[in-house]
Amino acid sequence: MERRRIMACTRSLTILILSLSFAINALGAKYSYDIKDKSAFDAFSGLPLVGKYGQVSAVKVFYVIKGQSLYFLNNRYYTFHYDFCVDQLNAATDLSQFNEYNYSQHPNRKYLLANVNYYKTLDVYALEFSEADVLTIDQVLLLWKEVSRSSCWGTNLKLMLSSGHLSKMRAQLEGKVPLLSPSEVYGTLSYQAVSPKSCDGRLRFVPDLDSMWGKIEPTDVVVLPRSPLVLPQVAGVIVAEFQTPLSHLSILGQNRKIPVAALKDAFQNDLLRSYDGKLVHFEVTSDTFRLKEIEELKQPKRRKKALSLGYDLSVNHLVQLDSLGKNAYRYIGHKACNFSLLSQLSREEVSRFKVPECAFAIPFYFYYQHALLSGAQGLIDTLIAEGGSWEEQKVSEWLKKIRAVIVSYPMDSFLVKSLDRQVEGCAFEKLRFRSSTNAEDAAWFSGAGLYDSQSAVIGSSSKTMERAVKRVWASLWSYAAYKERCYYRIDQSSVFMGVLAHRAFPSEQVNGVAVTKNLYRQDYPGFTVNAQVGNENVVAPSPGIVCDQFICVPQRYDELYAGKYPIDIITQSNLTDGELTMNIEEINLLAEQLDLIHDFFYEHLRLNVLYEMFAVDVEFKLDGETRQLYVKQVRPYNN
Repeated sequence: MERRRIMACTRSLTILILSLSFAINALGAKYSYDIKDKSAFDAFSGLPLVGKYGQVSAVKVFYVIKGQSLYFLNNRYYTFHYDFCVDQLNAATDLSQFNEYNYSQHPNRKYLLANVNYYKTLDVYALEFSEADVLTIDQVLLLWKEVSRSSCWGTNLKLMLSSGHLSKMRAQLEGKVPLLSPSEVYGTLSYQAVSPKSCDGRLRFVPDLDSMWGKIEPTDVVVLPRSPLVLPQVAGVIVAEFQTPLSHLSILGQNRKIPVAALKDAFQNDLLRSYDGKLVHFEVTSDTFRLKEIEELKQPKRRKKALSLGYDLSVNHLVQLDSLGKNAYRYIGHKACNFSLLSQLSREEVSRFKVPECAFAIPFYFYYQHALLSGAQGLIDTLIAEGGSWEEQKVSEWLKKIRAVIVSYPMDSFLVKSLDRQVEGCAFEKLRFRSSTNAEDAAWFSGAGLYDSQSAVIGSSSKTMERAVKRVWASLWSYAAYKERCYYRIDQSSVFMGVLAHRAFPSEQVNGVAVTKNLYRQDYPGFTVNAQVGNENVVAPSPGIVCDQFICVPQRYDELYAGKYPIDIITQSNLTDGELTMNIEEINLLAEQLDLIHDFFYEHLRLNVLYEMFAVDVEFKLDGETRQLYVKQVRPYNN
């Protein structure tokens, strides 16, 4: 018995020594012909170039077709496959030709290029190809076979269907290789970097944000069980629900420049609990978060002086949105002004999207007159003059009183009649009335989720246009909106509410939000899209609901992307049985129209931003049986 134990221990020690020896040697090796074990993989691996997921590491794979040679590349030496090609194979091909040949079905293709990614939460390795690679199914299977037999993972290796091209091959691949979907990876992740920043603060568990709102300190790093639509001033956030890049919390984190992380077991996490109530340095990175106890907090920087917004109260009629200039925001707000620019673009010959019909704007003038006549303006003036010294409970109650006065006071008969005349001949029964202030949808301030939208039905005695407009007006003075403007030091007396109105979408097939920027790979082309079936909310979904997330690229980019319309799938809706909510042709059309919108708004807004840094946030829909593409909102994306 003792002899067997000694032999077993000796074998284990030998294996350990060999593994450590390989790992040490691998640190100096630029490439290897195989991966013997996990330690060898770890020695060669690094973060993938596209930061779609946390808790993943990657090793690049390079296969020479003619020589039937397979290489695993050390990430410490080669960031790109092309670097290895030049350094080790003495290839004379320049980068543009390398990309043109080796990510296509070109007859001069020499190489098959991929990653092997290790997904920690699944304990699974996955062979993954670039979203731009349109290789044949035979080439996929060839590389799969070579990688499988030259490495340590054996049956623990799968093929990742993250590109639109491979996703279309699914039926042909099933049964030949084990497959892995992006949703399987996304569903098992436990950590997500929402806003990779750092801060110092006091860690606090907050089970119910609404009831504790007035007790939260600006220096708190709050741990939340659910995603908030609005957020008090805090130093950082850890939330137990994953976020889309365009959720309200994601936007708030980016705009405020504070660290935000999602950790599924946040409220049960022993590490977090050990820091509860303590002063910490909190850092969010793409792959993990870090907490370190500190002794004291630094003095916060003094906030800049109050910002007074521009406005114009002289326009006293309903405004048509056909051909307004970029400065119309001064009397109808940014949302309606941007809608007018969007409407102009939609009428150009190259455009293949529509804007919602029956559109018009109610300028600031009518809101201000209503506030004066109702007595709400007097309450607002008192709040502005004295609210800074009030307890939060009193501020909340005063704002509630302002909203109640605005909603209860009758609308001016002239505006009621103007609205009735405006909608005569509208082919749509249901209308949507949306906030359009001078304190939202701006390059410097998003204001996402702060104000209300309301529906009305033409001719209804209950869902009237008057009711909808007054409720939108009143939302200017919600507690969350008021406090967010305080956070940004906006002069509250210079804030005014306009209203954008257009037809509603009771038959929408898909709703979505896109940013004309690749949020997962800096300085690379691509548009980040979140989409969902029907009217299920994309930015604030119901609990447990996941939307499509993908990156699409228009045709005009360089040889790597030209003519391919690549799609990089991050996750898929759990309401569509594993299918994307949009087909490939619809996604290609969306990519082209987003490209058009991006350039048009860059030219017309003329912001002081380099073209490479500029992006817009776009809301779109596919409507009715024809699934017509509509674009309903565009605003500058501020990150």
